[in-house]
Amino acid sequence: MKRPYPLTRKTILHLAVGLAIFLSCAIPARAQDTNIQSSRIKIQLNQRFQRQIQWLDRGSRNIVAFDPSVQEGLDIQGQEILAFVLDAGRTIQKRIVDVEFGPSLEVWVTGRAEDAEDRIKLERTLRILLPDRFPDAVLFQNTYRNQGKKSLHLDRVYSQRLLLDRSLAEIQTPAYAFASFQGGAYKWGNDYCVIRLQQGFHQTNFQGVEDVKGPEGVGGGMPFIDVWGPTMGVAMAHLEKVPQWLSLPVQVRPDQRVEMAITESPLSKLGQKEWLRPGDSYSTVLTAMIFHRLDYYDPLRVYGQLLRCRGVAIPEGSPPPAYEPYWKSWGWDRDFTLDKILALLPELEAMGIRVANLDDGWYDYMGDWELNRSPGKFPNGEPDMVNFVRTLHQRGFKTSLWWYPFGVSPESRLAREHRDLLVQDENGEFPLDPSDLLQLCPAYEPARRHIEDLLKRVLVAWSFDGVYTDFQGLSAVPACYNKAHHHASPLDSFQATPKVFELIDRTLKALQKSPHEVCVCSLPHSPYYMPFYEVANASDPINNWEVRSRVKAEKAIRGGTFAVGDCYQVPIQEWYGSSVPESFESAIGTGAQLTTFYTKLDDRQQQLWNRWFHEYRELGLASAEYVNLYDLAFDKPEVHVVRKGQEFYYGIFSEVWPRTRPIELRGLDRARTYSVYDYQNRRDLGVVKGSEPFLKMSFKESLLLRVRPVEPGPQK
Repeated sequence: MKRPYPLTRKTILHLAVGLAIFLSCAIPARAQDTNIQSSRIKIQLNQRFQRQIQWLDRGSRNIVAFDPSVQEGLDIQGQEILAFVLDAGRTIQKRIVDVEFGPSLEVWVTGRAEDAEDRIKLERTLRILLPDRFPDAVLFQNTYRNQGKKSLHLDRVYSQRLLLDRSLAEIQTPAYAFASFQGGAYKWGNDYCVIRLQQGFHQTNFQGVEDVKGPEGVGGGMPFIDVWGPTMGVAMAHLEKVPQWLSLPVQVRPDQRVEMAITESPLSKLGQKEWLRPGDSYSTVLTAMIFHRLDYYDPLRVYGQLLRCRGVAIPEGSPPPAYEPYWKSWGWDRDFTLDKILALLPELEAMGIRVANLDDGWYDYMGDWELNRSPGKFPNGEPDMVNFVRTLHQRGFKTSLWWYPFGVSPESRLAREHRDLLVQDENGEFPLDPSDLLQLCPAYEPARRHIEDLLKRVLVAWSFDGVYTDFQGLSAVPACYNKAHHHASPLDSFQATPKVFELIDRTLKALQKSPHEVCVCSLPHSPYYMPFYEVANASDPINNWEVRSRVKAEKAIRGGTFAVGDCYQVPIQEWYGSSVPESFESAIGTGAQLTTFYTKLDDRQQQLWNRWFHEYRELGLASAEYVNLYDLAFDKPEVHVVRKGQEFYYGIFSEVWPRTRPIELRGLDRARTYSVYDYQNRRDLGVVKGSEPFLKMSFKESLLLRVRPVEPGPQK
């Protein structure tokens, strides 16, 4: 399948053609630039429709570079068209109340591009929106109309494009020396929250699905990228209401500067407008550019709010059951027995855990979802499952069931007898997901009914309290060409994937069941699925850094009090490379939901598990508010802050930290004095003044502090 083009230098031929178009767009000297300014953002469009943008908050320490070759525009039949004659007489600036974003400054700008041979004649119309509610964000959408007599092939469309240079703000610092958040879904174990840019770096962040085993990985993810340094950062995202088949490339160019973009490469076989016929127009996706300080937290928060304005109703908090700590059976992998699970219940209850979830291994084949009749599991079929859930309930436990709703085993009866339900590619084959499973088509109503039927069996016939959906295949579903489905476009399957999450959410709520938790197996969560589940988790982290940085990302886009799971505390002897190797500090210190799986704890671990699960309940930090005060990439040590009323809880992390380097406790009221308590080691550390919020304390790995205002004493 044709892929979005990488960001590379054009050939001499392309430059020559581009120069011809550039010269044809020459403007008389009397023409004026167009200036657009809100309270915090200034945009300038020159006579060739080339944009400069500045975040006024940072003044001279801006990192955005101007380059005429890094602009929004088109690649048409091998020619890059970035210069347009700006028609100043048709520029409109006005105050409006936008139906989605509220009071805003709206700007319409129009220009044209023609080549010397009259082969290309294009009109470009740009809408710019600067919403008052989001002073650090600006929205863009371009429309291109073919005013010529020949059809034009759209090789690539730059929906958004920007060039960054850190040395503009910090002299003698390499231009590329940024940190980045990259929302593309690649493969197990890849970090996506904080990626340090290096020379030669290039990542497309393709949101569609192709070869899941190839270099672009699984596909899907979050259509959001962010690049930042110590002085400021810039994030980009599209704001469409459903997933889009496009890329968000980030590249360190040969000149060492960083280019970030949103690109579309339309394909007619996907039902997209690949050819622009005379009189036809092409509108890009709606894009957002978000300026910020510190790391990715604030732009992710703004991104989530912008999506909510468009109707993508991401909840900002979770219901009480979502914060319950729980154990699940994955410690035995798929080799659990019911007796082993039931035997652990007294130990779990003593820890304060009253939720025991049944993980993978309970069925025969995915797709059929008939019960596994192996000895020790469900040899009598459904009566054994009903009795198991009843026993859990009688002993005071709630339980959820593990499930991959799209997955169909190639060996299943469904795969043999109902291939009409499956995603089919353009060659008539049935593509496999990253786990070598077939997938039900989310856009096909009979396939969704099959999913709903199983869900109702789980919740009604078996009486489970909730479900846990899992696997990398949740990230995205390929384009579907199955003729039985009568799709309007092959992209229907890809764009209808959120409907399955909506179906699950609707069914759970109708039956008054909760919660629904989702894990995308080491990949970023998609914002289009977020409206439909109450618990996210850290997506199978492979180290404690990924636990903390991913919890922060989920708290950012959803809300500071949202329930975000740590993705399982595991005894070190049972740890096999993912989840959390008995590091409760990383979960507690970020306000994560505490969860675990294990088969056996030794005496030391018994004490450790008992301590932290009880303190998790007592502290209540998972439902308190995460606040963004530190940059994970450039502030040292690494610090996370959770606020509960007037108290601040600091989770501080470093391999080793010396007493000679004071730790700044940000966020305190300068007029107050605070007591400092190390609740990890249960010791008082004295007081600090909000006007001098520095603590001299050496530690290894972690330091967990409660900082509480000291009430003023009686007047003398």
